[in-house]
Amino acid sequence: MWMKKSIVLLLLFIMISKASAGDAAASTYANVSNLFGIDPDAGMNSFLTLLIPGGGKYEGMGTAFTAMSVDSGFLDANPAGSSFIKNSELTFFHNNWIADTNLESVTYTSRWDNFGIGIGGKFLYLPFTGIDDWGDRAKNEDGSFSSGYYTETVTTFNIAYTFLDDYYYHGIAVGANFKMAYRGVPYSIAPDQSAFAMMVDLGIQSKFNVLKFFSSRDKNFAFGLVLKNLGTEFIRDPDPLPTMVSTGIAYSPLRPMTWAFDVNIPFNLDGTPSESVYYAAGLDLSITNFLSVQSGFMLKTGLPRFSLGSSLDMERFSLTANYTLDLTTQVNTLDRFSLALKLNLGDFGRMSRVERAQLLYLQGLEEYANGDISKAISLWEESLTVRPEFTPATEMIETARKTQELNQIIQENQTIDE
Repeated sequence: MWMKKSIVLLLLFIMISKASAGDAAASTYANVSNLFGIDPDAGMNSFLTLLIPGGGKYEGMGTAFTAMSVDSGFLDANPAGSSFIKNSELTFFHNNWIADTNLESVTYTSRWDNFGIGIGGKFLYLPFTGIDDWGDRAKNEDGSFSSGYYTETVTTFNIAYTFLDDYYYHGIAVGANFKMAYRGVPYSIAPDQSAFAMMVDLGIQSKFNVLKFFSSRDKNFAFGLVLKNLGTEFIRDPDPLPTMVSTGIAYSPLRPMTWAFDVNIPFNLDGTPSESVYYAAGLDLSITNFLSVQSGFMLKTGLPRFSLGSSLDMERFSLTANYTLDLTTQVNTLDRFSLALKLNLGDFGRMSRVERAQLLYLQGLEEYANGDISKAISLWEESLTVRPEFTPATEMIETARKTQELNQIIQENQTIDE
């Protein structure tokens, strides 16, 4: 019963948020957006599906996710995230985007200690009707009306590895995405406009503690840097892909709260003018151990974007809903509304190994306090076989061996005195 109430609470929260953005609010938002100017180079890139969030916390936090790796949203934000993610995940996304445009996505990610992998697919589709030079519906040679679907499909393969991982420092994760994209345009609507593209993302990410005032295994500060969509479109006269450099930080001043901030620097490989630099800021706030809210703002010239969402996190699944408001939003429809269903597939026993290593470490401390140094060292060595990066065990082994050496010296001196 309580789970049903939680789901109702989640959906009610999103509905209230959407209802608050009425026509008057949309008009006000449009007027405020004018203060951010107009970017004359906006929209000049191809495969803009690459820039559309599938959903989840990535969208809810306004895409301020370069330093985050809390779910499979890292696949769009930073390829290094797969070697930091806690559990294997299978996630389904549905995003009602502009007007009749829909975006469907699915991702799978998994991690073995310091090695992470992921695979994902995006599919955008839009019903399209051909129009002739006179503004009437175009017809095919057989007399039927010209119509079909404009589509964009992106497939992503991810790999990442974390170096220098230990108890005090999560190390530096390095990752890459290999992406293939296809744009489908019916020939009867616009001939020779279908295209294929290949590109890569390269990213790094690191986590450590900074001004941490609460007790937790998780590090409270993260940094990320990524080069996105480096590649080309294979067509006679290609438009540049939306290539950019993104960097960001994420900080948790309190256990249930995480702030994130990103800077995005677009550039075009063909040397043509690119979009202006833009920024994103986001917040993830846990209300209970199973309910959290997200909010984000993207400060972009001519198109500022505000997002609001909520996540219901159960043991085996999570449900996230978001609503986004910008100049393309129609508040009297369900566009710019997204849902994500994440299935938790476990961690391959990683957390149980962490707890086992910690238990052996504590048992070693007890033996050390009782004076059985050899037994303590044995327990700490066993702890390291379970979790090699458990630095406190290594430090205590060094301390215990120095203690043994000191005891040996004392015994030798006593023997000489006698």
